[in-house]
Amino acid sequence: MSGREMDGLRSSTHLGLHVGADWSTRCHTYPDKPPILSIHTGRTMLSVSAAGSAVTSDQVDFAYALLAAVNDYLIECERFRFAAQDAAELPGHLAA
Repeated sequence: MSGREMDGLRSSTHLGLHVGADWSTRCHTYPDKPPILSIHTGRTMLSVSAAGSAVTSDQVDFAYALLAAVNDYLIECERFRFAAQDAAELPGHLAA
């Protein structure tokens, strides 16, 4: 039985990166091929690149969506960090 004959079941992958202090990111650029975004966390490396040898409008749309999601992630990280700092600064009788 092929995957197409299965009733609605699809292959999938879920990757989770738990970022600690040992991370790096870099965008590799080349004069004659699409860029590659690299994310390293510990011993794990994730690369994002365009399929094929040219950048299409779908790939540019993906890059904009990725940028928006990263911005949302940054805003939430800052909100969470500042909320934790504020809670830590409250006097003991007000923290609860």
